[in-house]
Amino acid sequence: MRTLRPSLVFLACVALGVGVFGDDWLGAPLEADESSGTWTGQLAIEGNYYWETSTRVVAPEVNLQLASPDGVQISADYLVDAITSASIAAGVIEDIRFTEVRNQGTITIGREFDLGDAQLRVGAMGRVSHEPDYLATGIGVNATLSLNQRSTVIYGSLGYIHDDVGAILRGMNQMDVDPMGRMLSNRGRVGELEGVNTSLSVQQLILPNLWVSASYDLIYTQGYLANVYRSVMVQGVLTPETHPGSRTRHALSGRIAYFFEPTRTAVHLMYRSYFDDWELGAVNPEVRLYQEIGDSVTLRARYRFYDQTRSFFWRPVEMFTADDPFVTADPKMGAFASHLVGFRLLVQLGFLDATPLSFLSRGYFDLSFDYLWQGSRYGEAVLAQSGLHVPF
Repeated sequence: MRTLRPSLVFLACVALGVGVFGDDWLGAPLEADESSGTWTGQLAIEGNYYWETSTRVVAPEVNLQLASPDGVQISADYLVDAITSASIAAGVIEDIRFTEVRNQGTITIGREFDLGDAQLRVGAMGRVSHEPDYLATGIGVNATLSLNQRSTVIYGSLGYIHDDVGAILRGMNQMDVDPMGRMLSNRGRVGELEGVNTSLSVQQLILPNLWVSASYDLIYTQGYLANVYRSVMVQGVLTPETHPGSRTRHALSGRIAYFFEPTRTAVHLMYRSYFDDWELGAVNPEVRLYQEIGDSVTLRARYRFYDQTRSFFWRPVEMFTADDPFVTADPKMGAFASHLVGFRLLVQLGFLDATPLSFLSRGYFDLSFDYLWQGSRYGEAVLAQSGLHVPF
């Protein structure tokens, strides 16, 4: 089972369905040629990489976007995670490394309606994620209202997830079976997780070069919220990790973006605060600097700080007693801080126009690299991504 459940990632993606200026703009729709009746689209091929002390993830991804002449927009995304780990929290019972593969498919569909002085875009999305010990499914709906010649954008979303949680113990003889013929390493379904999410955001263009946004996210989950593999030594007895059966999360975030036209530089100041009913709170400021270099290159640098308090039931494992209703060995439940620095390079491919690769000339290539220092036992981490995006 993954450290970060794909279902919770999905709920976060539903909340981020409206984009922002800069490299994470998701809100600009594709435009089709209505007069000729032709469709347009974009194909993106990306490679994602994550590394920390006990885990490595290699994740190729393909995304296809299509837009019809009458305003219908369709997006299909397929992702494969190859997760190599030696962590007990991932089901390892011996000193070995293993690789687990997760397959995820996402489909979104939406349409924009012209209301005269306003535009309303409505959409829906569905996602299925499968790995040997986890099946996550989710659906979501969203709506975007654009006002004042799109200088004001109001976005809302609602999402639902349902996950089946299983357990497979790595390191056992995979051929061992019980009298019923079932593999002993596969413990089958051990629980389920459900969740709902709602999000509301407002974006406002104040000046031609000044933009602000604010958003609120609410996520409620219930069911199996602990790690099925993680155990805690409680007064000499190895005890399965136990978390509360529900969790309500709140997040407030904002962004200010300013573009300095003489130097073709943009500065983004971002802030996010988080709190939940497990008494875990966090602050997360970030600054990003974008610099256009010539007509084809954009460089982004960023720094992000994260600081969180501990949950109400977290403590050093040696302090747990048999009377404690909740026990955990999850470092993410304790207090810690982290620092992230990184860059992204985006290159427009217009210079290929008069070459045999002219079919790529309307696209762009991007490369990013981030380094993360964490105050938890996960230690340092590397995140990298590269991608090719080609419209057609």
